Amino acid sequence: MKKNCALLSSIGQKLLIATSGLVMFILFLIPHMGGNILFLFGPDIFNSYAMHLHQMMPVVIGLRVLMLASITIHMAMTIKMSISNVQARGTRLSQKPSKERSLAARLMPLSGGMIFLFIVKHLLDFTISPPAVQMIEIDGYMAKDVYGMVYTQFQDPVQVIIYLLFMVAVGFHLSHALQSAVQTFGWYVPRKHSKIKLISMWVAIGMASTFAIIPVSALIYFHY
Repeated sequence: MKKNCALLSSIGQKLLIATSGLVMFILFLIPHMGGNILFLFGPDIFNSYAMHLHQMMPVVIGLRVLMLASITIHMAMTIKMSISNVQARGTRLSQKPSKERSLAARLMPLSGGMIFLFIVKHLLDFTISPPAVQMIEIDGYMAKDVYGMVYTQFQDPVQVIIYLLFMVAVGFHLSHALQSAVQTFGWYVPRKHSKIKLISMWVAIGMASTFAIIPVSALIYFHY
């Protein structure tokens, strides 16, 4: 009976980790990437996007609450499962050699921790204590020059390097997390020659690279 309960507990934790991760991926990461890429189209389009997003503040607040809940569940269940795995290692006669696990899998705790630090830094830089922002007129409304704020932030090469390092962590984390979520929901993923693993890797590279384009472009190409 105890073994069954423990099994259900382990499965429940994996499902919560996978579900909360997919919620963040679908409802936050993908839309956030789509909005950020508008930076490449210049201040008018990007500031217009930011203003319309601000006008949808009730929806934005609702999504932020959902993201906070998802992050809390994701981190709490991951930490709980990690502790359980460490405790179980002493009782197992055989262990899967770490070399059989991918680099992305072995770096999950590190990349996850870096992503959490990035979220905190991102909120501090652009939401909680943003720099003074010039007000501009957009379609007859006064709005914040968000483009100018982002542009100014990434005129500092140190900030760009920090941001790029965080994007590397996002890439590694997504690479393993996506295939792991698919596996958790019951889709068999072979160890070798897996199309799911390959797709997960390219999705992760694509998303991390897209996010990385913004600071690099602001630093070396765009003139504001």
